[in-house]
Amino acid sequence: MGFIIGTPIVALIVSAAFALHFGKQREPSLKAGAMTFITVCAISLLLASLQTVKQSTVGVVTVFGKIQDEVLSAGLHFILPWAQVHSVKVGVQVIRANQAEASSKDLQNVYTTITANYSVAPERARALFAMSPSLTYETDYLVPGLYETFKAVTSHYIAEELITQRAAVSENMTQSLQTKLAQYGVTVRDLNITDFSFSSEFNKAIEAKVTAGQYAEKAQRDLQRIQVEAQQKIAEAEGQARAIAIQAEAIQVNGGAEYIQLQAINKWDGRLPAYLAPNTPLPFIGVAGGAGDR
Repeated sequence: MGFIIGTPIVALIVSAAFALHFGKQREPSLKAGAMTFITVCAISLLLASLQTVKQSTVGVVTVFGKIQDEVLSAGLHFILPWAQVHSVKVGVQVIRANQAEASSKDLQNVYTTITANYSVAPERARALFAMSPSLTYETDYLVPGLYETFKAVTSHYIAEELITQRAAVSENMTQSLQTKLAQYGVTVRDLNITDFSFSSEFNKAIEAKVTAGQYAEKAQRDLQRIQVEAQQKIAEAEGQARAIAIQAEAIQVNGGAEYIQLQAINKWDGRLPAYLAPNTPLPFIGVAGGAGDR
């Protein structure tokens, strides 16, 4: 707007100086000065009427403070010289909640940093500008909404579930944030949560619980191993007993003690003992030998 007002003034000064230089009596000089003034004003109005809207933004037009119905897309536009264009970003932007604090369902203090990517719907840019003409809607509405969403969602989970069900927590938080920011024409693209942090007392309790669980799992594995080993021994003993029973049955079928003696004779190498105790029968003969008999 200053460019529109200032340029004709400059043109008027230049024209006046031109006329004074050549004298008032010279009519052609006055005409030339007038033509210069008109030309400069026309060029100034033309340049002031051309407005460029950058990529990933839209232009909200105001005339003397009143918001116009038309919203300009990216590119070059011809507008009224006295109109103003306000750029509203519609590309992907980032909001962040640093060291957000909330309480879990079991009243544990939870801390984290949340980052959300969002974009403004182009057709809602006019309404968003009307709500926040200074274009500080991010700090005025979006970031506080992110903090509030974190507190609301966290209160539905116990502290341990925030870790074990992290994907579900993130999904729930994204949906809740989208619902909250929809009134501003904002679409939440994605949401990222850094590691949750808790009080030192809670961290110690979690560590103790994990350790106890590891010991319990080890004891369960040891019990299963012992049971398997016992079953193996039982099976082995049953197998040996059955083998003995089969052998005993075979011996009875084949003559009992005589069969055993026959098997011993078959395995005998034909050599008699070098020494025998008194009244000890000779192998396979049954005659008692005397002391020192060879």
